[in-house]
Amino acid sequence: ADRGDYPPGVQQKVKKYFTLAKISWSNGFAYRLNFAMWRVRQILSLLTAYFLWKAIFSISHKGIFGYSESMMMAYIFVSAFVQTVVLSVRSIDLAGVINSGELSNILVRPVSNFWYWISRDAADKILNSLFSLGELALLFFLLKPTFVFPAFPFVLLMIPALFLAAFLYYLISYFFSLLGFWTPDVWAPRFFLFILLQFTAGTLFPLDVLPQYIQRIISWTPFPSLVYIPTQIFLMRYSVAGITGNLAIGSLWVLIFLAVVRLTWTKGLRRYSSEGR
Repeated sequence: ADRGDYPPGVQQKVKKYFTLAKISWSNGFAYRLNFAMWRVRQILSLLTAYFLWKAIFSISHKGIFGYSESMMMAYIFVSAFVQTVVLSVRSIDLAGVINSGELSNILVRPVSNFWYWISRDAADKILNSLFSLGELALLFFLLKPTFVFPAFPFVLLMIPALFLAAFLYYLISYFFSLLGFWTPDVWAPRFFLFILLQFTAGTLFPLDVLPQYIQRIISWTPFPSLVYIPTQIFLMRYSVAGITGNLAIGSLWVLIFLAVVRLTWTKGLRRYSSEGR
């Protein structure tokens, strides 16, 4: 059996992956400078968006693109937290593990490579989320932005969208890392993905400020499900039917990427070699 393949079923033991998650959590504190720079980058990104839209609303006190100032401020803060939960991943390291031959150390263990990286991702997301909540609370206290607080049911409806988005991005990140079977450097494809996310995932601005034809094009991609849709659910911009439809679309993309990841892993493993390991 191919133990590097993704999970065979619910019989997987949870304890070993929980242990892996704890180790990954500890590693996050071991490389403090890298972690601190990532958090600083997130804060600067939030502040850039905040002061940009603050300046725009200072010129025009009326609503812009269907957003009031309080709603846009809410979008900026909530999307910042969503980005932390969804876009912080450790599976980005998988390509280097493949190229160095260290993947063999995982393959010979009684673990699934797929779940090995999920456990590491989960630990990284929890760690970043805790820091993000503290940072956002501090910035909220210092900046005192006008803010739209949603009805409680919409907060609950955001949770499945958030989990779906996190798993979908894990699959996307995992796929890009698997390109390491064919190339020693996946930096260029990942950089392209990063730039693409800035304009199609709703990280810089709400996607509905774009022209309709661009919105339609982007809606055919999986990227709005990552940040834009969970944030819009929080802001009560969707009806229950709209939320259900978007969750269904996100689930479809998950199934597509599961199939793509399985196929890529199977073909890539046939090419894999680690002489001397």
